[in-house]
Amino acid sequence: MRTNWKRALAVVAASACAAVLTTNSNAQTPCQGSTGPDVIVGDITGPWNYSATGGGTVEALSLGTYSCNMGTTNLGWHANTNQHPVIGGELYRFRVVNGAGQFDQVGISWLKHGFFALSNNLCCSGCQGTDGSELGVRCSDPYTAERNGSQGGLGPRYQVNASTGFFTYPPPHPAGGNTGRLEVLDSDLQSGARYFGNCQYIAPDDSAAGNDNNNCSYREISVSGSSGAWSFGMIGTTQREKPAILAWQTCESGVTVNNVDIPSDGRIMVGFKATDLQNGTFHYEYMVYNQNSHESIRSFALPIPSGTTLTNVEFHDITYRGGDGVGGVNQSGTDWTFTNNGTSVNWAGQTFAQNNNGNAIRWGSAYSFRFDANASPVSGTLSLGGFRTGASAQTTGDVPGGPIAGTPFCSGDGSLGTLCPCFNLGNSGLGCANSVNPDGAGLTGAGSVSPDNVVLTASGELPTALSIILQSDTPNFSGQVFGDGLRCIAGHLYRMYTKNAVGGVVTAPSGGDPSITARSAALGDPIAPGSTRYYQSWYRDPNATFCPAPQGSTFNVTSGFQITW
Repeated sequence: MRTNWKRALAVVAASACAAVLTTNSNAQTPCQGSTGPDVIVGDITGPWNYSATGGGTVEALSLGTYSCNMGTTNLGWHANTNQHPVIGGELYRFRVVNGAGQFDQVGISWLKHGFFALSNNLCCSGCQGTDGSELGVRCSDPYTAERNGSQGGLGPRYQVNASTGFFTYPPPHPAGGNTGRLEVLDSDLQSGARYFGNCQYIAPDDSAAGNDNNNCSYREISVSGSSGAWSFGMIGTTQREKPAILAWQTCESGVTVNNVDIPSDGRIMVGFKATDLQNGTFHYEYMVYNQNSHESIRSFALPIPSGTTLTNVEFHDITYRGGDGVGGVNQSGTDWTFTNNGTSVNWAGQTFAQNNNGNAIRWGSAYSFRFDANASPVSGTLSLGGFRTGASAQTTGDVPGGPIAGTPFCSGDGSLGTLCPCFNLGNSGLGCANSVNPDGAGLTGAGSVSPDNVVLTASGELPTALSIILQSDTPNFSGQVFGDGLRCIAGHLYRMYTKNAVGGVVTAPSGGDPSITARSAALGDPIAPGSTRYYQSWYRDPNATFCPAPQGSTFNVTSGFQITW
């Protein structure tokens, strides 16, 4: 039995700490850096794979965890009481849809109840061993993935107050199939996406010491196989003391994550990113993650300018299974109601008073909100509404607010009378494909024409390409073969800005550049109010074999963008 195995090792550890174990993860909290007990996830191990259930519609796995006590006093680990840690796991997915990143939670487990602490050395040296009823100072304790998935040791999340660490004991245990394990819909697994496992410890004395905001760690998970027969594995090393929402920032640039601490309660984290879709619209992506708030969240709102058009509005939550709700009834999976009143948008679910099993962002869960808008991003207020008491909280983030300065034209998607030179068609609203980007590169602009604060952005070019943003007074709406792309401007051409792309993106004016109208006037082309100018970015693509001879060249161009001043 596991208990005997752990007790045998504990006796050894009490007299002389076990051999030091190592990991490539870097702890943010130094050993004994926190006053009181401070448990963290030192490593995520496994995973353990289970056969799919529900006719192959629900896959399951479990994650192993290695806890470490980084504090100055022992952490309680008392079996058969409510004075021990509980351990939960989640699964998150990142994918790109229609040119924009999406980060979603796709799985959640019940909780493993701790019962005996070993005295190993994973995160620190010099473990002060115990008899197993406490996790000693500088000590670590392993639970295998198989053990964390054992249904006889699991209990539901709804019984746990993650802010205080209090929970009801003994808990009901799940039974049958993969109930209580980290279950995920087969339809949420796909090749080409990236997956991240998140593990978290909740312990009463850790919470009382105020050390519960560093109890999560994440690790990338591999997903292979096919529908009904997926397998899971580990990638890289555990990112200690970092919730999985921070993995979103490693998947794509430009993601911001803010902490929102609710007084006398817990921590909410809000992530966001606005992506220029290069077709006159921006994609707005938000995630609200509840790390340890008992209050929980039932609404999310943000402002929009009057007249803004929203499309592709989506809400993504997580499914609770197996009776993980008050009274052994699953918590509600009803999607939050979306409301657009013209100057703000709001998603909202039931209050606790309306339904104590209402759909809310409870601890260990994260909900995603997304839409496309014909307005560029500005900083605005993101509002959160509480589930239990209605307490509110706010943070700032990207919201629609700035006008789109003009209109894209001259797409290399085959819709023009002239095709891309080697049938290197791009995506709608973008230019012809280049040697690194099959969607092609696009040019768009945001800001106001009066006063002129318009900024042009070319994206999808080669990572460090030399780029020239050109202006003309005459369009060529049907396009003309030009290098590996289509030239969409004619007449008088002016070299407005010369830049090197950063990550395939060029922004101008920037870094002290004159405004577009000032630059145009200096070049001898003053722009009168009401007149229209046409823009396109030329960029280097030295792969001469991308388009074979005789069409092949060493440069390409973006789609066009027109502005009426």
